[in-house]
Amino acid sequence: MSNVLAALDLPWLEDGLARTEHRLRSAVVAEDPYLTEIAGHLIGAGGKRLRPVLAMAAAAAGGCAVTDDVVTGGVAVELVHIGSLYHDDVMDDAEIRRGVPSVNAKWGNLVAILSGDFLLA
Repeated sequence: MSNVLAALDLPWLEDGLARTEHRLRSAVVAEDPYLTEIAGHLIGAGGKRLRPVLAMAAAAAGGCAVTDDVVTGGVAVELVHIGSLYHDDVMDDAEIRRGVPSVNAKWGNLVAILSGDFLLA
């Protein structure tokens, strides 16, 4: 994605994505370090972050800056997406997601469902 961003010369998008990554990692910090590790598992594996990009592009198309509120909206949508991936991997009995072991393969179905619920909340 960074090569595409460099080619497009959209510094506001690069900045917004950097803020999104930071906020995603912060959003999954829980009192329980075990839950923090599991909830952050796919965030650490990367991804296109298409949903936050679309939120930022929509703001820009409407003449708005990529404010903290825009980043928060993109983070919220991405967390819902990741939580749904945790649940989807349980349903599909997937072993790999984004090049890393799926949460259900690494920690079991119950943990995957509950951590997916945490991300959705």
